[in-house]
Amino acid sequence: MMTTAKLVSTKSQIGLAAFFMSIVCVVTTGVAGQQRHSAPAQVYESPGPAPGRYESPDKSIIATVFPVGKPGSKSYESRVELRSKSGKVLAQHDYFSADGQHGYSIVKAAWTPDSNFFVYSLSNSGGHQPWHSPVDFYCRSQEKIFSFDDALHDAVTNPQFAVTSPDRVTVELWFSKARRTVSLSVLAPKE
Repeated sequence: MMTTAKLVSTKSQIGLAAFFMSIVCVVTTGVAGQQRHSAPAQVYESPGPAPGRYESPDKSIIATVFPVGKPGSKSYESRVELRSKSGKVLAQHDYFSADGQHGYSIVKAAWTPDSNFFVYSLSNSGGHQPWHSPVDFYCRSQEKIFSFDDALHDAVTNPQFAVTSPDRVTVELWFSKARRTVSLSVLAPKE
């Protein structure tokens, strides 16, 4: 027969184990969910906001941000697509997740004045890591999309970046606790 002290101790250990297991589940789900997928299994047009259309200053490229999501979902995620004036797809990226809670939606988007870069900030659709607002950019010369986080080896924390001529972008960084202004022609990885 178990004594009262042993029973309380056993209940405390079970409660503590359950607590740690819930933390492990949250952490692993959050980490796994932060991956940005370039080719989701299925993308649905969302009842969210109308697509955003951004024409480059030289009027040669159109960037379109489409709201996408699961049918019946109240939240939305985004797909960005860049096309030439003739309609040729230059680059695209889906920020769609299968469950509608682990993708990203575009918060702010802008072209650099020289028309060489399209910059946009992201917010996690499920509210995970609210301190983190990834910023990605399209590089016209390479026809590819790159991540500020990867290029700067840090994490952007504020979706309200600033763009100045000709191709400079200012972002706030989490780990270095600093504002940083970079020239995207210098920042873009070289092929």
